Amino acid sequence: MKENFIRSIELGVALTAGYMGAITMVQTTLYAKIITKIKASFIGELLKSYLNYIDLAVIALVLILIFYLWRKADDTSFARIFNLNMLLFFSAVLDYSRFNWIGLIFNLKPEPEVSANWVFGVGLLLQMTYLFLRYTLRFRYTRDELLGRGATADDINQVSRGQMGYLAIILFLTSLFTAGIFFSVPFIDRAISQPFRSVPVPHLVIGFIVVMGISASLIFYLRGSIIQKSSDNKVEEDKVDIQEI
Repeated sequence: MKENFIRSIELGVALTAGYMGAITMVQTTLYAKIITKIKASFIGELLKSYLNYIDLAVIALVLILIFYLWRKADDTSFARIFNLNMLLFFSAVLDYSRFNWIGLIFNLKPEPEVSANWVFGVGLLLQMTYLFLRYTLRFRYTRDELLGRGATADDINQVSRGQMGYLAIILFLTSLFTAGIFFSVPFIDRAISQPFRSVPVPHLVIGFIVVMGISASLIFYLRGSIIQKSSDNKVEEDKVDIQEI
């Protein structure tokens, strides 16, 4: 699989994720509030003839910025693509958050135009996009290393095909696992909350159990690390004693 083809897939995936993030953002309560404020300000008077196109302008700006970052093709640029997508996605998450702190500050009543499943799907796409870009970047480093060692173009392309197949499996399994968790959460929530309904403060009881579980896990982990370190030190001491003998 040639590098130009992989780069083309990168561009398509990055632009798709950015587009989905942008069109999701422009349908959120926070974005609508900001646009309302702009229209009511002096900026709205100056841009009166163009306000109907502001959504398209935002989407176009996002796509141009993502294209620019994709062209740079380094760790920092791909991380910035992810950060930009998360920034676009942030307002959609707030619309379905149980603690919408921005809504409390600006007195916003969540009125999203997209469903919770849509938000989950876009969020999953953004995560998979970042994972895809990170792996393809590593694959590019591998190609450069093989090229520096004198590998032929056919050998490098064959390695790239194997790497892309491996990446496809990772993305598929990760998406499947994440979707399974998302759609099973309501059932898990009901199953967990059922035994605690008679308790006056169930959230405190569940929180206490979780904290105790985390504490116990941490203690076992630290205990195992100390034992392992002691064993390693003893082995080193035995080696020193043998050498002295």
